[in-house]
Amino acid sequence: MQRESDSARADLPESTADITPRWLSDALQVDVRACSVLSGHEGTTGRAELALEHDAGEALPTRLFVKLPPASVEQQAFVLESGMGAREALFYRHAAPGLPMRVPRCYVADCSEDGRRYILLLEHLADSGCLFRPASQYSLPWVRRVLSALAALHAHFWESPRFVGDLAWLQGPPFSPTGGKLLARALEQQGNLLPALFRELGELYLADPAAVHRLWREGPETVQHGDPHDGNQFLDHGQPGFLDWGVVARGPGMRDVGYFLAGTLRPEHRARVPELLAFYRDELLARGIASPPDAGALWQQYQWHAFYVWVSCACTLGAGERLQPSAFVLAALARLHPTLAAHGIADAVRAALRR
Repeated sequence: MQRESDSARADLPESTADITPRWLSDALQVDVRACSVLSGHEGTTGRAELALEHDAGEALPTRLFVKLPPASVEQQAFVLESGMGAREALFYRHAAPGLPMRVPRCYVADCSEDGRRYILLLEHLADSGCLFRPASQYSLPWVRRVLSALAALHAHFWESPRFVGDLAWLQGPPFSPTGGKLLARALEQQGNLLPALFRELGELYLADPAAVHRLWREGPETVQHGDPHDGNQFLDHGQPGFLDWGVVARGPGMRDVGYFLAGTLRPEHRARVPELLAFYRDELLARGIASPPDAGALWQQYQWHAFYVWVSCACTLGAGERLQPSAFVLAALARLHPTLAAHGIADAVRAALRR
């Protein structure tokens, strides 16, 4: 039932007020008698829950999750610059079908050519019995399940010929000057309040952001989720799934692995990273990747991409309350800094940039 057209509808809704039974009937190709917005809120994008009355039976749920451009003009500019709305719509249209990992089922994925307008009608995961942030989420068995799911994603697209075909739209992670501005703001506001490592890492990035981004592109190319923190994961009958694909990109799979491990592991599990990287490598081998990076290369890439999760957090902090509550981001940084210090992240990135 997912819309598969290659060109966007001319009447894409700009807000939930524009989502009518007639529009839904046309988009879903079923008779939708009525619809209503149950709830809505602004995050990075606009989000809402939509109730439907229709004649499609079990082929279509009676409640869907909707993603649209945000109402805020400032946030609209951010989404447009990053391309995240259009990118997520293209992901669900082209990359999600046949994916060997759990993602929300998509019923409509459409976007305008310029990326200003987009809409996603997605499975309401709570109605499917999925859970969010379960108590087991930080255990080592859960970490391995997530790494296994990421290996399935990466192996599926490993150096894929589709990157010059139907996935040619998928480029490397976007490099935006806005990120540097937000990080600089975070340093100005918090640099004297947080541990010295915060300023050291911030100045390391700001000295040459383009070089850091080039470093993050080194390695075999695959599809990266790009933002696999625990808030973008869900649990479906014991198996992890991933949502919020707005920063999906093409590049080394270690972007996901480094981000996830550095941002998730409990303090008592930090020493287990080499073992977990070996597990991820074995999962790639089991899925037919004949020559994944060796242990030394994986450790080095882990260090580089652990820096990425820090940059992401610091930029979010610089955005103030617009993207995430500052208290939440500061708590994430407090967990992250000891891991980065223990694993020598600053020295590893500095050495790589000097090559």
